[in-house]
Amino acid sequence: MILIADSGSTKAAWRLVAANGKIYSYLTEGLNPYFKTNTEIIEEIRGSLIPNFPAATQVSHIFFYGAGCSGTEKCKRVKEALHDCFAGATIRVEHDILAAAHAACGNSAGIVSILGTGSNSCLFNGKRIVSQIGGLGHILGDEGSGAHLGKNLLAAYLNHALPKEIVNEFEQTFSLTREEIRKRVYEKPLANRFLASFSRFIGDRQQHPYFEQLVKSCFNLFLEQHVCRYRGFKNKPAHFVGSVAYYFKDVLLETAKSKGITTGKILPYPVEALTEYHLSNKKG
Repeated sequence: MILIADSGSTKAAWRLVAANGKIYSYLTEGLNPYFKTNTEIIEEIRGSLIPNFPAATQVSHIFFYGAGCSGTEKCKRVKEALHDCFAGATIRVEHDILAAAHAACGNSAGIVSILGTGSNSCLFNGKRIVSQIGGLGHILGDEGSGAHLGKNLLAAYLNHALPKEIVNEFEQTFSLTREEIRKRVYEKPLANRFLASFSRFIGDRQQHPYFEQLVKSCFNLFLEQHVCRYRGFKNKPAHFVGSVAYYFKDVLLETAKSKGITTGKILPYPVEALTEYHLSNKKG
């Protein structure tokens, strides 16, 4: 049995491929090692994942791709937590940008971007990542992400720069004081998820001229600082993975076209295509 996971900062999507080929799907909270301790990762797996398994002890291989799994120490911590839950399995832990590359490109070359809670990008040659730009988190980066959209919305609200009708809807929806917002952003954990949670409010009103321009501005910044910095970007397909890319895809397509970018796949979540990749590349 093979277990495949794609974990962002907000949620993790899992696919269990049984011995008979049947595929089971599960969702848990995101298991980003920058925001969760090993104990919290283990508790989430044991509490939200393993109880649903038809035969958890029979898992032989685990391919875990996660936000925050970009360094040896963080990958080691996640691997140790997974080993605690699946002692007999062979475990491989990689960054979520590689999951996006496998899902969107398969074994072909292309530029791959993640636009979800956070953002990231890479140049993939069909076998490995040869260059990467981004993945700096919501303080130093995450342009074009849900956290970036939310940050722009909150800043405009706090600086009295929103149209009056949007201010009214915002206050009716969230009932947040200035002090509560500051605490959630600067004092409490998971500020990136808090910021990204406002992307749904924006998405529900994305036809409003103000939000159309806000999203376009965020995507412009992402494309300029990420995709357009790869050499020969106009001659390679640019794929996008993540909920923000998918739900704002009309604006994304328009913005990419204006920069001469050839858009490839836009996937809301990579785990389905990622599962197909591993089933087709048994040695990968």
